[in-house]
Amino acid sequence: MRLLALAAALPRLVWGCSYVEIPFPGVNGTSYMIARSMELGDLAGQTDYAIEVVPPTAKGEVFGYVAAMSIFHLSLLEVKVPGEGMNERGLTMSAQTLAESVYEEEEEGVPSVKVEDLIHETLSRCDSVDSALAFLDSVRVVASPLSRLMGQHWAIADAAGRSVVVEYLQGKRLVHENTPRVMTNDPPLDWHWRNLNTYTSLSPKYPTQNSFLEVETGSDVGSVPRTVGHGWNLHGLPGDSSSPSRFVRLFYLRGYALHAKKASDESDAIVLGTALLNNVIIPYGTVAPDPAKPSLDRPEYTPYAVLKAPAEKKMLIRAYRNQRWRQIDLSRLDFTIAQRWPMEDGTLGIDDITGGGQPRGEGPSGEALGGTVV
Repeated sequence: MRLLALAAALPRLVWGCSYVEIPFPGVNGTSYMIARSMELGDLAGQTDYAIEVVPPTAKGEVFGYVAAMSIFHLSLLEVKVPGEGMNERGLTMSAQTLAESVYEEEEEGVPSVKVEDLIHETLSRCDSVDSALAFLDSVRVVASPLSRLMGQHWAIADAAGRSVVVEYLQGKRLVHENTPRVMTNDPPLDWHWRNLNTYTSLSPKYPTQNSFLEVETGSDVGSVPRTVGHGWNLHGLPGDSSSPSRFVRLFYLRGYALHAKKASDESDAIVLGTALLNNVIIPYGTVAPDPAKPSLDRPEYTPYAVLKAPAEKKMLIRAYRNQRWRQIDLSRLDFTIAQRWPMEDGTLGIDDITGGGQPRGEGPSGEALGGTVV
């Protein structure tokens, strides 16, 4: 009844989320740093977020997990839905909206799992992509009143490095081996793969292909056509916040960054993952809400972002206002105790370094060393 009330109050709204994996030398050879952002408006002013440790409690649940929870408040009701999580074995799931989703029908004698419960049911029972897919074979993933608000597909990855995307279209489950290791929202994944072919004119190299046309104008303009400034190799890279554009940006920017310098360790992967997330972050108010739903559809933004290293069992989380990373080491976490951290801690995470500067040295003639401030 709680979900029925929530679904009745909130219409279908589009969430935007972005997901990309970065390879780096890790504990078992090649590890992957998963960078994921959640984009969602404050639906009807009733949405909150928290970080929670969820212990196994029910029959059949074996593993505890850490989740980024979306918490919907409606009158005296609180409905919690994990949108992101990693369990103690390093199995991870990221839910992202897919409005085209059509789920399976219930079948007599076969257990059913509602869309909003799938992350919990999978992370509490499975330890790898293989076991997650076997679990999905054993159940029927069915629609619910809430799924009209949050139709989803899922990125599932494990500590061994396998990565898949699970979608439900026309009532059937599709499993994609996610070799591009990127995911966003609508349309379905294979459409995004084809769309990457649209941008093959992008280049990792400085554009000199038109140098043979260059002529001197004899004026202040100089020779034309020539490349002036940097960044023109990326001309045509889409910059809007739509799902197709974010998919293209993540794929090409990650590819060019790793082409220039591969991540040599976990720290490099965190730095690149942070930079890629910064490229797709949605500032509050920049994505227009639906004017037909002024009281419900609030401007979309990025309430949190996550970095996950499944093999290393580490999860980093940051919020919209305080964008400083906070790390949870799952290898040291007590999964028998339910815990919660607020997504926002009330600060901006800014360190005041006013009194921490070091005296500058002097040269042999008494002049100060260092560059000139201009």
